[in-house]
Amino acid sequence: MLDLSLYIIFDEKYIGSPQSTVHSPLATLITDICKGGASVIQLREKTQETKKFMEDALIAREITKKFNVPFIVNDRIDITLTVEADGVHLGNEDIPLNYARKILGNRIIGYSVSGVQEAIEAAKQGAGYLGVGCLFPSTTKSKPLIPLSLIAEIKEAVNIPVLGIGGITLERVPDVLSAGADGICVASDIFNYPNLLERVREFKSKIQSLKNETTDYTD
Repeated sequence: MLDLSLYIIFDEKYIGSPQSTVHSPLATLITDICKGGASVIQLREKTQETKKFMEDALIAREITKKFNVPFIVNDRIDITLTVEADGVHLGNEDIPLNYARKILGNRIIGYSVSGVQEAIEAAKQGAGYLGVGCLFPSTTKSKPLIPLSLIAEIKEAVNIPVLGIGGITLERVPDVLSAGADGICVASDIFNYPNLLERVREFKSKIQSLKNETTDYTD
């Protein structure tokens, strides 16, 4: 079963960006994320030319395969197929889900939603998981905020994994998981941390301890 508990989004702003505290080569960053315990890695490059996006995706694919970490490409089905990524993440401005499913076959397809009906429709059309947000103010997402309570409503309505996304920090992980999310999507609070590897491990440890608490309680 696919582990979506710590889903790390690698945004283009963290690749050689002078605004970021992270200045290591892409291969080093991806390696550290994998070593730290990422469950899934997504590469998101909204403004890069196709050639650059593909080159970065090939690097990420090679390293994630070595560590057996599922690799997702944001938006671009062509790059997903070209680099043999495990899947793609789409939104309502991208290719419709039912067409994406026909093209990608059994590959993973994630979909961003912000409402119950949208979630139901995405699940019907073949989404493998849902990203629900934006939950908190975010430097990478400019969408309107939605309440944490919506996670539970969507979980009731669909039978696929639901992830919280948008402004999630280490301190907010307990709130998101207790709201019913199967995992968290995180970017800024990892990439803006001085020690990337250490920060990923902190997130992994926090998630694991919360899951263990839940297991102990139910047992």
